[in-house]
Amino acid sequence: MVTRIGALALADFRERRRRPGYLVVLLGTLALGLLAAPVGDSRWEVFQVTDLHGRYTSGYVGTVTALGGAVWLSLAGFGIARGTIGRDEQSGVGRLLAATPLSRIGYLAGKFVSNLMLFGSMLLALAGTALAVQLVKGDSDRVDVVRLLLPYVLVTLPLLAAVAGCAVLFDTVPGLRGGLGAAVWFPVWLVVVLGAQAGGGPDLLGMRRITASIREVLAAGGRPVDGVEFGVGLTADNRVLGTFDWPGLGPGEASGPAATGVLLVGAAVGIALLGALWFPRFDGFRAHPGTGSDEAARPTGPDGPAGGAAVSSAGPAGFTLGPARLTAPQLGQIGFDALLGELRILVRGQRLWWAGVALLAMAAAAVTPDGPSHAVLPFAMLWPMLLWSRMGHRADGGNIDQLLGACPSPLGRGLAGLLAGIVPALAVAVVPALRLATAGQSRAAAGALAGALLIPALALLCGSLTRGPRLFQTVYPLLWYGMINHVSGLDFLGVSGERAPAPLTVAGLAAALAAAALALDAIRHAAR
Repeated sequence: MVTRIGALALADFRERRRRPGYLVVLLGTLALGLLAAPVGDSRWEVFQVTDLHGRYTSGYVGTVTALGGAVWLSLAGFGIARGTIGRDEQSGVGRLLAATPLSRIGYLAGKFVSNLMLFGSMLLALAGTALAVQLVKGDSDRVDVVRLLLPYVLVTLPLLAAVAGCAVLFDTVPGLRGGLGAAVWFPVWLVVVLGAQAGGGPDLLGMRRITASIREVLAAGGRPVDGVEFGVGLTADNRVLGTFDWPGLGPGEASGPAATGVLLVGAAVGIALLGALWFPRFDGFRAHPGTGSDEAARPTGPDGPAGGAAVSSAGPAGFTLGPARLTAPQLGQIGFDALLGELRILVRGQRLWWAGVALLAMAAAAVTPDGPSHAVLPFAMLWPMLLWSRMGHRADGGNIDQLLGACPSPLGRGLAGLLAGIVPALAVAVVPALRLATAGQSRAAAGALAGALLIPALALLCGSLTRGPRLFQTVYPLLWYGMINHVSGLDFLGVSGERAPAPLTVAGLAAALAAAALALDAIRHAAR
């Protein structure tokens, strides 16, 4: 049993580490490590101690990078950890597993262990980055491996074990497998992970023990500790910060975080295996062996699938793949039809209640602004996230490459998809932008329109890169969270006023992202 679980977990991990999403999240993890403990002068911080900054000892570098990794991977990592059960169903692996003696609990345990391996590989890379930063910075030449790695073992790994268990549980609930799961997880992440800093709840980040240890060091050095405040999150601070020398958590201070970590790991195992109560383990494939993919179930003959005519390179019936001379009205009609088709793809499957909430969000965003920015607009722009995450790929759309090949050009299809994503963005942003313009806030109005162009362009590039929705579903909430926390470099809607990037800069970035996505699609089309 244990051998089968280990083999399943290892095979699943090897398959997922080759996916583009894994590389993107890994690079983001390493970049966050450099932001948490920058080598040169930087105003960005992940761990804040009022107006102080710690010297780069092994314990301090290990702690700040471990906390940053916990916050980042508990959201971005969740996006790449879930979805494996659905892929097994679509790829046909489920049919193979249905014929094996592996139980439901064994299968879910294998997925849980695979998620742990996924997170563990990223934490090893992050810990290596932390060690390199300490050596390059040169604040302390003494490397204490125990104090460097202890925050990872006590804080980050147990928290990510809980995230891994939740990812498995979400995969067993049909309604939470898709984009709705990402929409549900984001507020959970805000409340549970970031809310843990406020105190009064479970100390998931080990902040109580860490801050108590730092306060003891500051008090021993004669510094007043009554006004010292701590926080975890990406912020920019232009002040000149003082320094303090903190060796980090030692083995003697690990009892409290260790107890919390053991409870978290136990809860993670229970959460991951909870789905065994209702998960069928692909037993439907065993009872109905012909219910696989159409290609697997359909008999073949000398003339192609199902004894029918062979698939012709000329494409679907009624289409001609060769060059054709089209008039300008015909081209315009084709473009309009393509835009309508892309819009139908975006809104397909949405319920009436979703449309009702969208209308309410648009109505709320249409109110008159009470300042230099529109307070409701950022929240209204969060609701269409699941629509935008469908851009750049054909989720559950089947193999329609030949049908798409009958269209005039990949550029035309890409532009139609981009415009389809811009339509809901402008539907939300146009009225608030007009309100801002009539109130004399022309820069804010231009910023709202530029942001409405940036989001679909980002979604198109994310979908084109990974051929799936999860990268955008991970990146956009983080970008949005930075915006509402007034991180000026991430303020794509201009809510922070003059500190936000210029609207032309945002529009230029949108054009660059869209061009990159269209170029990638053209390269793929040429390589066919």
